[in-house]
Amino acid sequence: MSIQAVSKGSSTRADSFSAGTDPLGLSGQALFGQALFGQGGHEPYARSLPRGLGYLTLRPEPACRETIGPVHFNMLSWSGPATTGERELLRTLRGPVLDVGCGPGRMLEAARELGLASMGVDSSAAAVRLATDRGGAAILGSIFDPVPHEGSWGSALLLDGNIGIGGNIRLLLERVASLLAPGGQVLAEAEAPDLLDVAYPAVLEDSDGRASAAFPWARAGAKALASHAVRAGLNAVATRTVQGRVFLTLERRP
Repeated sequence: MSIQAVSKGSSTRADSFSAGTDPLGLSGQALFGQALFGQGGHEPYARSLPRGLGYLTLRPEPACRETIGPVHFNMLSWSGPATTGERELLRTLRGPVLDVGCGPGRMLEAARELGLASMGVDSSAAAVRLATDRGGAAILGSIFDPVPHEGSWGSALLLDGNIGIGGNIRLLLERVASLLAPGGQVLAEAEAPDLLDVAYPAVLEDSDGRASAAFPWARAGAKALASHAVRAGLNAVATRTVQGRVFLTLERRP
C-alpha cells in the first residue's frame, strides 16, 4: 500500500509524543473506549473499502496538528495485489503467518500463492468480508483479543502503518511477540525519518471530508521502532528499504 506522510518539519517532538511511553494516556484502546481505526462517525473506512478507490487521510485531532502532519492512504494500491517487493519479503518468512490489520486481504492472497499458511485479523467487518471473499482466512476482532493458536505463529505482519494500532507501539509489539513461536519474526513497516516517534488521537477522513470517530494511533521511524522492539522482547535483525519503503524484521528473543 502507498502511504504518503505530510511532513511538519523538524517539530515531530519525539520527546513529548513518544509512541512507547504512552504520553497521552493511551492504553490499548482505552482513551476512546472502543474507538478503532476508521470506525464510528461517518464510517469512511467501511465506505471506501468496497470501492477500492481514492484516498483516505489519517488526520491528528486539532490539539496535535501543529506538531503532527496528516498521512494519506492510496486505496487503489491497498486493495490491489501485493507488490513484487512485498512478495520477496514474504519469501523471507516462515509460516504460519498472522497478518495484523489484514484489511481487504492482499497480503493473505500473496502468502497463499507462495504456499504460506496464513490468517488475518482485522477490527473492520467490511475488511474481513473482502479478505474472505478473496479466498483468505480472516477473523473479526482486535489483536488484543484472544487469537487462535497463540504462541505458535511463525511470523506476523505489521505493514501499511499498522504499527500504530492501539496507539502504543511497545504494547502492540509485546502482544504480537506473545503470539509468536520461539524464534518467530515480525515484519514491521516503519516511516521516515528514523527518529519519528509519535502517539496521538486521530480521525480518518475520506475525500469528501467525512470523518470517523477519534481513535488512538502511533507512528515511528526505523530507529524508534527498533528501540520499542527491544523493550517488547524482540530484536531487530534486519532493515530493508524496498521500493522506497522501510521494513524491519524483528525476532522474538528466547
